[in-house]
Amino acid sequence: MKGIFSVVFAVFCLSIFNAQADRNFNVVNKTVITYNDTLQLHFLQDSTMHTQGWDTLPQAIFWRDVINMTSDTCIVNISYCRKPINRVNRSVWMSQTEPQKLCYKDSLCKIYEVESADHLFVTAGKGEFYEVKKVLPIISRAITAFEKNSCDPWYAQAIMLIESPGKLKSKSSVGANGPFQLMKSVAIRYGLKVNKYVDERSDIDKSAKAASSLIKTSCIPYIRKFLDEKGITYSETDLWFRLLVLHAYHAGPGNVRCVIDAINPTAGGVKLFEKIWQTTCGGFKNESQNYSQIALASLINFNGIIEQTGDTVYLVKGDVIMKNYDRKKMKPWEAFDYLNTCLETYEKDFIDDMIPYDYFLKKVTFIRKEFVHLASVVTQSQKDVVLRKYPASEMHVNNLANQLTKRQRYEDAIKMFKLNLDENPSNLTSLDSLAKLYRITGDHKNAEFYTSKAVNTKVVQKNSE
Repeated sequence: MKGIFSVVFAVFCLSIFNAQADRNFNVVNKTVITYNDTLQLHFLQDSTMHTQGWDTLPQAIFWRDVINMTSDTCIVNISYCRKPINRVNRSVWMSQTEPQKLCYKDSLCKIYEVESADHLFVTAGKGEFYEVKKVLPIISRAITAFEKNSCDPWYAQAIMLIESPGKLKSKSSVGANGPFQLMKSVAIRYGLKVNKYVDERSDIDKSAKAASSLIKTSCIPYIRKFLDEKGITYSETDLWFRLLVLHAYHAGPGNVRCVIDAINPTAGGVKLFEKIWQTTCGGFKNESQNYSQIALASLINFNGIIEQTGDTVYLVKGDVIMKNYDRKKMKPWEAFDYLNTCLETYEKDFIDDMIPYDYFLKKVTFIRKEFVHLASVVTQSQKDVVLRKYPASEMHVNNLANQLTKRQRYEDAIKMFKLNLDENPSNLTSLDSLAKLYRITGDHKNAEFYTSKAVNTKVVQKNSE
């Protein structure tokens, strides 16, 4: 009996191993620490991105930079291969006239031997949109929902990272909504309620079920059919096959068929996608080409996030650094520099929406108290540096508030400007900015109040000159 049990157990383990191997990804369990909770989550890692060289493709490298870069900066790049050739400040670029932009592009074409200015794109950073840290908990839920619906969970993670990372309610210009960016007709077809009273596309579990049904019953079968007609060998767990399915999800199966027919390939893999990224057909154009490039970049970046600290992912980096602060073991100026690093990191956490405003101010208050202590042990001439107020300057608060505004975090941006007004009641920039933000949020009463206050302040300042 012992021998039979050993054989059965071995076969059972082997079947599990083979099932896992067939999926071409590893399931990784992570402890995710937030500012107020500890979560046990699971994610997927696809090693073929690295073993097959997808991560070395210039398109993937380019979009990784774009995803990590704020919209203040633009990358000038060669469109057909996404080779970066320069970086420009977005506001400076947008302030130029079209002839000036063309002149600049023409000069770059001569330097880099590019055939035409039409082959140069100027792509702004999208760091404010790809709020990947915020999407970690719902990625895990989406993976589970796809598995329950017998659909490859790889698609759940990929789509969550591409479409609306960190945004359950995100409506596109064409009417797609929710974390899976489902069109109204598609959502209704797969059982969701979408009317003037309710939109279940924002419900992560229901939208995941609808999206997985769409992929399972429509996208995958269509891609199989296309490839079978071409006589191309494939496995449904091949990364290139999955990327084709993503294209079908985004652009529609008909447009994918169009581009495949135009290429007329004999095999799949990296080479096929290098051709897809340089081929347009029907509705399959630049935005569609970008979709799989962004998918690769997002998945590679995501692997980096969840691999940073072993089995645990700390979402609040400020807490990680602050945990090692010990004033007794540091010289005053070492402690001062260390606390400034903590402060900058907490600011980044706040901008990334990893901590709320109240928690952010709590940490700022603690750091300020430490600065007061440090001021008591340094020379008098250095106290004005150590005891500087927070925010440090008008430019400082403007930068933080503007970053929050770009992320449509209007309430937090308003709080930051009001924090500045507490120290500088006649600060025109803060008054004007508050008026604009209240108009954006539809609070006309406060918009008029701060507009009036700004006008009165200008009159007072002018009369005092």
